[in-house]
Amino acid sequence: MMKAIAALERAVSQLEQDVNGLLSAASSESSSGVDALAARAALQSLDTLITELKGQKGG
Repeated sequence: MMKAIAALERAVSQLEQDVNGLLSAASSESSSGVDALAARAALQSLDTLITELKGQKGG
């Protein structure tokens, strides 16, 4: 379970970097097609899930 959680954390971290890169690139374009609020909300949801999983690993 800990390996799966660590893999999720790495994936979310990479996604955060990708989203930040996309948003930086999109800021120079008038119509990017990137929903920044939705992307950040999805990442926050994944962060919350990982935190919950970490809390359950001991129980």
